[in-house]
Amino acid sequence: MSAIEQIDGTAVVTTYFEDRIAAAEKEVEAARAALAAAEAKVAQRQTERDVFVRDCSLHPAAYNSDTGQPEWELCQWAQTRSARVAFKDMTPAGDITFNRLRAEEKAVHGWLREHGRIVPSPFGEKA
Repeated sequence: MSAIEQIDGTAVVTTYFEDRIAAAEKEVEAARAALAAAEAKVAQRQTERDVFVRDCSLHPAAYNSDTGQPEWELCQWAQTRSARVAFKDMTPAGDITFNRLRAEEKAVHGWLREHGRIVPSPFGEKA
């Protein structure tokens, strides 16, 4: 009898399914890890918000900004909100929303200045 005749085809096909199950289980574990990281990020952001509400502080460590400056991160966020509307909704209703978001962007700049913070020059000159 040859080696091929001694191999059980059913066992080999079962191994195929076991390999696919193992790969799917790895995907589940990766998804669970990603979910845990996302949930931790939500908790972190809620803590940042609570600190802000309590003492109006922007803690640099609370932001994942490349510059390490919360002012930059906040201005960039405000600008991005209005930019999204500007490019997506070119209607009178979109104009109203855009104008409101631009006013909010200016309000962010005003808040930063009122609290002794500097509006980064790329943002401060426009709004």
